[in-house]
Amino acid sequence: MKAITRSYLVELFLGTTAPGTGASINFQDFPELRDVYITGVEVCGSDYLQNAPSGRVNTQSTNLPGVVLNLLDTNTNIRLYNYPTFDLQPNNVSGYYRDIEPFKLNLVKSYITILQNIAIGNNESLCFNFLYIRAADYEKATSRR
Repeated sequence: MKAITRSYLVELFLGTTAPGTGASINFQDFPELRDVYITGVEVCGSDYLQNAPSGRVNTQSTNLPGVVLNLLDTNTNIRLYNYPTFDLQPNNVSGYYRDIEPFKLNLVKSYITILQNIAIGNNESLCFNFLYIRAADYEKATSRR
């Protein structure tokens, strides 16, 4: 497990009406997550984050088995494809977060897919905590090796 350099909590609004099976929802742009290398990701279920930053209800962790994450890099290559969000919630995996081989994240092209809507309600959100390092810092560190 890598040391956490920086983290940023992202709220992904699931819509005014509950998304149906097969729906894909893209992340919006967060300036803090531009030009970064992602090093890990956590999904924050409602059992330890009841409300999203906007005040909306955060999706219950029991709904997570029906949701998968797709992360793309700046060349629009899919780096994580249909990764189960249930596995990205630390309390489901003995308290660990999933660290990944760093890659330059393209958040606005990244998305989740609802494989099965297990009682996701209207006006709910899903929160992701992205662990990252700024590109300049990462490139400086890797050039010293």
